[in-house]
Amino acid sequence: MTFGTFLLIVTILYILLTASFIIGLKLNKDKTYPAQDLFVSVVIAARNEEKNLPDCLNSLLNQSYPKDKYEIIIANDCSTDNTEKICLEFMQNHPNIKLVNVKEDPVLLGKANALANGIDSANGEIILITDADCIVPPTWIEQTVIRYGENIGLVGGFALQKASTPFEGMQSLDWAFILGMAVASAGYKYPLGSIGNNLSFRKSAYQEIGGYRKLKFSVTEDYILVQAIIGKKKWDYVYPMDPKHLVESKPCTNFKSLLRQKQRWGKGGLDMKPIGFLFMLIGFLMHLTPFIMLYWGGFVGASTALMLKFIADYAFLYNILKKLDKTKELRWFYWFELYFIIYVILLPFLVFFGGKVKWKGREF
Repeated sequence: MTFGTFLLIVTILYILLTASFIIGLKLNKDKTYPAQDLFVSVVIAARNEEKNLPDCLNSLLNQSYPKDKYEIIIANDCSTDNTEKICLEFMQNHPNIKLVNVKEDPVLLGKANALANGIDSANGEIILITDADCIVPPTWIEQTVIRYGENIGLVGGFALQKASTPFEGMQSLDWAFILGMAVASAGYKYPLGSIGNNLSFRKSAYQEIGGYRKLKFSVTEDYILVQAIIGKKKWDYVYPMDPKHLVESKPCTNFKSLLRQKQRWGKGGLDMKPIGFLFMLIGFLMHLTPFIMLYWGGFVGASTALMLKFIADYAFLYNILKKLDKTKELRWFYWFELYFIIYVILLPFLVFFGGKVKWKGREF
C-alpha cells in the first residue's frame, strides 16, 4: 500500500465518520413533558471562584422556575479567596441559597468530593450541576425539568464559551465539536459522554449507583457519573440541543491553562468506551497524515485531503450550531481548524508524557 492510498483511506473514513455524526444529531430524540411540580437542587462546586461566582448566582436567581421550587447549593471546596464571603452575602437576601464548606477527603478527591458533599445536602428530586464560571439562561431549570418524563433518569446539556476573540472563538467551536459528538452518539443509543457544567439527574438514580463515593476516581468526574447511571440500564436519558437550555462558560485565558484543560480531558478520555478510541484514532490520523504526505512532496494529495476535512468539519459544526441558533460562531472556523490540527496531534503526548494533571492548585 502506498502512502497516498493510506491517506485516501483515512480521508474516506473521516468523512464517513463525520457523516455518521451528522446523522446521529438528527437521530437524537428530545422530548418535553407537561410541567411537573418537582423540587430541584442546583449544585455548584466552587474553588477560589470569587471573580466568577456573583454572575453565576445572579443568573441562577433569575430563573423562570418558581423560586420556592429550587435551591442553590454552593460546595465551597477549600477556597482561600472570598468565595465563602460572597456566598454568605448572597444568602442574606436569598434564602434558597445554601453553603456547604467541604473538607479534604483522603479517598474522594478533587471536584468529585465537593459535588458529593453538595449532593448529600440536596433536598431536590432532580440535581442540576453547573460550574461557577458559567452563566445559565433564565429558562435553564424550567427547560431541564420539562424533559423529565417518568423513565428519564438523566438529562445532558450543551455549553459553549463566551467568545469575542479568535482565541476564545476557537475554544467555543472545539466545545461544540466535542459535545456534538456526544449528542450524535446518544442518537445511536451509545452515549460517549456529557459535560459537567450542564448536567442533571434524578437523585434516586445517583443514589442507586452509590454516588461519587462508590465510583472510581477520574479527573473527568462527570463522564464517570454519566456512564455509571446509564450503565444501570434502568433509566432513559435525553441530550437536548436547545438555545433555551444552553449554558455559557468562560474560556481559558491563555495557552497554558488551555493545554492543562486538554490534558485533563485527554486523561479522563482513557476511561472511554472502545469505539471512542477508534474515533480518536481516525481523527489523529486525519490530522497527521496529510502533513507527512506534504513532507514527501505530495502537495496535491495532502491539500485535497485537508480541504475535504475542512468541509466535513464545517458541515458538522453548522448542523450543531444551527440547532443552537449560534451559527455566527462559525466566523472563528479557520482559527478553530488551525488549533484543532495542532492539539489533536499533540494530545497523545500530553496524555502519556505530560505528567500529572493540574487543576485548581491540585495535582492528580
